[in-house]
Amino acid sequence: MAQRLLGLFLVLVILLGLLGSHSVLALGINGTSISTEHSDLVFPDYLERSKIIRNYEGLVRQSPNSFLLLRLLAAQYLRRFRETADVEDLLRAEHAAARSLSLQSHHNTSASMLLTSALLSQHRFQEALQTATKAQQSAPDDVSLKMLKASILMELGSYEATGKLLQPMETQSDSGQTAIVARYLELTGHLTSARKLMDGAIQEMDNFYTNPAETVAWFHVRAGDLAFLAEEFVQAEKRYHEALAIFPHDVAALTGLTRLYAVQHRWQNVLETANQGIDRIPLIETLGYKADAQRALGNPDGAIATEEIIEVVAHLSKVQGIYDRALAVYYSEHGIHLSEALEIARREVKIRDDIYAEDTLAWAAAANGAWQEAQQAAKRATRYETEDALLQFHRGIIELHCGNRGEAVQRLRQALTLNSQFHPKYAVEARQALAELKAATIQDSLPS
Repeated sequence: MAQRLLGLFLVLVILLGLLGSHSVLALGINGTSISTEHSDLVFPDYLERSKIIRNYEGLVRQSPNSFLLLRLLAAQYLRRFRETADVEDLLRAEHAAARSLSLQSHHNTSASMLLTSALLSQHRFQEALQTATKAQQSAPDDVSLKMLKASILMELGSYEATGKLLQPMETQSDSGQTAIVARYLELTGHLTSARKLMDGAIQEMDNFYTNPAETVAWFHVRAGDLAFLAEEFVQAEKRYHEALAIFPHDVAALTGLTRLYAVQHRWQNVLETANQGIDRIPLIETLGYKADAQRALGNPDGAIATEEIIEVVAHLSKVQGIYDRALAVYYSEHGIHLSEALEIARREVKIRDDIYAEDTLAWAAAANGAWQEAQQAAKRATRYETEDALLQFHRGIIELHCGNRGEAVQRLRQALTLNSQFHPKYAVEARQALAELKAATIQDSLPS
């Protein structure tokens, strides 16, 4: 039973790294204390994390050749990274897991998975895949390793291979496995099925008071993200607030709320929630929403100051080499540094060719007027008919500029059907484009 629980934790750590790593490395908070009252919904393990780590570090100093203690220490470093976004904890986890493997290379699958997670969170995808593949050679029937490999393959855009790995496991009741299958279903155009799986996983996670608070909260955030895609905003807001009640430090929940308020043009809520998130981790996405809110609320000077912070974060991101996608998206949406946005997007596709890398490339190419490249990338981004209105909107606008009116109308309508408020600005532009296309069609049908 203990081994199964450890396997579940490792699968969750891996998936959390995949879906959350883009939003926790920008600056890090390096142990900054955040004073909040914890909820009674789960055991507030995060309050004791550093103490637990100090104890394990002491034990490792006493027994430096204990592969087991090093493995346990690596797991705690990864937990603290998820909770505080201290990038140094990723490096500590990598080092401890690698040392564990050097001491015990066989029958040490857990250390391999921890090392893989640390590599994934640094976006070292090929190294992560190599580590997982090597571990799988000695444990070919290990379900957690199969789920790990499926997660890596999704990040690299190998969805067919992912499906083959997941197909025999789609009925698993394990929460970590369920979350990975749900992600695959979401990406491949089965949003309703993905939401059902995540709702079931939430019930399972919530049943155990001793589950890690940040992990339990993550399930609620994911359910909120899926509800947002389906334009069920009341449910999305509820899920994000549930996450914050479970883990008050949850930046992903604050980011989700900020995006939700932005598409509803609730600018005061955007500003307040963005500030809460930025106080913990200054993400490019959240800073961008803050600047938009400041302009909408009549504070252009404040927006300029926020944009200056974005450039600082962008510089640090470039040094780390991890946040390229978020930066390319920001530049493309705001019409600045467009050549750099395209360069970043092209590089991202080479490293991590998933549908969102292709979508980022499509929109960056479009912003630079490279319409043929944009069209090719947009087709790849929408090849599974992913039920994300923003992907469909990008494809629609690009097809319109390429002269494909029918495809443009279909994609723009699909975007608004999926979510009529999918973006603070682009949802309006989608309706305007459809109205203009309708008027042009009527004009073309009139006798000359």
